[in-house]
Amino acid sequence: MIPLIGALLPLLTKAGEKFIESKFPDPEEREQAKREWAAQAAQLEASDIQGFRDFVVAYEGAGESVHPAIQILRGSVRPVLTYFLAASYVYGFLHPVVFPPEAMDGLWKLNLISLGFWYGERALKNLGLNLNRGPVNS
Repeated sequence: MIPLIGALLPLLTKAGEKFIESKFPDPEEREQAKREWAAQAAQLEASDIQGFRDFVVAYEGAGESVHPAIQILRGSVRPVLTYFLAASYVYGFLHPVVFPPEAMDGLWKLNLISLGFWYGERALKNLGLNLNRGPVNS
């Protein structure tokens, strides 16, 4: 699948719905055509996602087929980086002479990115937001 199509899928979906509205005067036929268009778009998106997953597995290898040392290394990169950034910020906060304000500002931003990666989705869900599908109904 061409990645550009996946990126343009929302735009193509809206354009298709506008085309359907202009070509189907009967409301029932229009709704049926919109449902079929949405189903085809969802199928296209699912095949695009599956294609990307297949590519990643083929490129990097499935988790169970990789050497255990590589599995440990893969699993430890993000937590070790997060601990390093947090410890650097705390050290810089406790020793302001060592880290100038510009460096602390940079460390603050990197910590926000890192912690946002780990806890951002959970925080948004707790606020009732789901960026992929709009508001959560639960």
